[in-house]
Parts: sequence; C-alpha cells; structure tokens
Amino acid sequence: MRIAQEIPVAGGQKFQVDRFRPADASGIANLYYAVYGPDYPFETYYIPDRIRAENHSGNIHSVVARTPAGDIIAHGALYRSSPPFGNLYELGQYLVLKNYRDTFAAFKINQYIAETLIPQVRPAGIFGEAVCSHVATQKASALMGMKGAALEADLMPAEVYAREKSTPGRVSCLIQFRSFADRPHEVFIPAAYREQIEYILSDLEISRTMTPAPEAMAPDGQGETTVKFFPHAGVARANILQAGGDFEPVVARLEQEAQEQGLVVLQVFLSLGSPGVGRAVENLRRRGFFFSGYLPRWFDTDGLLMQKLSGPPHWEGIQLFEAKAGRILEMVQDDWEKTQLRS
Repeated sequence: MRIAQEIPVAGGQKFQVDRFRPADASGIANLYYAVYGPDYPFETYYIPDRIRAENHSGNIHSVVARTPAGDIIAHGALYRSSPPFGNLYELGQYLVLKNYRDTFAAFKINQYIAETLIPQVRPAGIFGEAVCSHVATQKASALMGMKGAALEADLMPAEVYAREKSTPGRVSCLIQFRSFADRPHEVFIPAAYREQIEYILSDLEISRTMTPAPEAMAPDGQGETTVKFFPHAGVARANILQAGGDFEPVVARLEQEAQEQGLVVLQVFLSLGSPGVGRAVENLRRRGFFFSGYLPRWFDTDGLLMQKLSGPPHWEGIQLFEAKAGRILEMVQDDWEKTQLRS
C-alpha cells in the first residue's frame, strides 16, 4: 500500500547507521513523503512492500540512520537504475529529515556505503546523479573519489523540490563516476566529441583504446533499443545498445511519443562499442540533440549521452562544486548552441 501521509518523527533522538532491515521499509516511505510530499517521480519509495522486495532482490541496497524507536531519519543507497549493465550501480537516494540536518547522518551514511557496503556488493563501478540546485551531494560524491562525467540539463521537475524551496525551474544533475573493477576495451569516438571525451576521461582512472568512429559508416542491420518513459518527471530515456539501419525511424518514433505524452527531456544513451555510432551521432545532432557527457561501463562497454529539450535549459540554476564540472557544463552549453542552429 502506498503511504498517503507523513507521520511526524521527534527530533533529538540518537541514531545508528546500518544496512536495511525489512522493518525499516515503512520508515523509509515516510521519510520520502516528509521530504518530497507525494510528488517524487519514482513510486517504489512510497510503497513499503516494494522497498522490501527491491532490497531483497539486490536491485536496491539501502542504508539507513535508525533511532532506537525504529524511526528512519535518513537514507542512502546503491541501486540498479537505467544502465543495461547490472553491475554498474547508482549511488543516491540520500534524504535526511529536516530536523536532523544539523547532525552527521548523511556523512555517516556516506562513510558506511564507502567502507562497508561497496566491499560487500562489489560493483564494477558506481555513478551518481547529483542535483545542481546545491552542491552538497556533489561534495559528498567527490569525497568518495567520484569524478564528473556528464551533465543532464533540466533532468528533474521543479515540483519535486517544492517543499525544499530550492529552485524556480527544472533541476539539472551532474553525473559523477568511480571505477572499482575496470575492463579495458576499445571504444569508437565520434569526431565531433573527441576533445570533450578525452578531457572527461583524463581523471577517471580507466583504460580505453580510442578509435575514431567513421562518419561515413551507416548503422546496419536491426538495431537494439530499449525505451522508458517517466511521465511524472517529463523524461524519455532510450538506451541504444546497437544503432541499426532503423536508427532514424526509431529516433523519430521516440520524439513523436515523447511529444504526445508532453515530455520535455529526451535522453539517448549510445553504446560506443560499435563504429556505427559516428553516423548515429550526426543524425542526432541534425535533430537538435546535443552532447551531455561520457558514461563508463553503461552497457558494460562505455556510453555517450545526448539530450534534446523542449525549450532552453535553466542554465542559471546550475551550481557546481568542482572546476571539472564547470568545464563539462561549458562543453554542454556550447554543443547545445551549435545543435540548435543546425536543427
């Protein structure tokens, strides 16, 4: 059953940080309602039975700050999300009740994930989508050795953060990444983005053989694409595992369906394991898609993120912690401007 109202939690209680227990599920759902109200776009976190099931399956590995009374005052997690590669986990879902934000709850959860959870789960790599309406999450991820890799312009709707009163428009997210078990391999690099990709890779501590992707090589055969729509967030995500001869009509259908559903952010994740990615990128650029970053191990091989928005991004609301993130933002802004002129 979906939680429908907040149950207040008394402040000033002691707490300990620990891995998820089934009894924590209702407290986690209550925490989400307390922080976001009913509008968080992923319903799982409002439904205790789903939280228990996802933790049991290993799709989510929750860490909580729990009081002696059993109240959950903070949460963070490793979890499987959009990447097709199941051993690339997202780090996130950090929430702290407002009356406990003067404690070290978030720091201790971060520490527990780094020192205890990651050695137990043993991911090949982790990434996070840190909101850019403030820099706290970016700082926490940097402390875990994560480096900037991509910038998702206007990813989240402002309504999600209405209770926090932290943003007047849609919120962008910085993707940060860290490798734990690298798999050196060849990647095909579109000519338009070689300089950007070399810069992003410079401090990620992974080994790649970069081969130019021939722009004249058209994708061949039947492509392999998975698409997911997030109506509450206004986002469509397409993972292009293989760009085939049907690439153009696949993207055209994606745009049409997104428009029919009133979605405002289109994301295309392209596998860099195929030389046909060069032609696919040029097709996307002609349609107004722009460079948004590099995604190590997204498909097990690496990925390239391109986006298209229904209007100008809310650049003015983006706050960034590190110089590298600022340079990535400049790259994204520059390509957005170029592709808008072309489309």
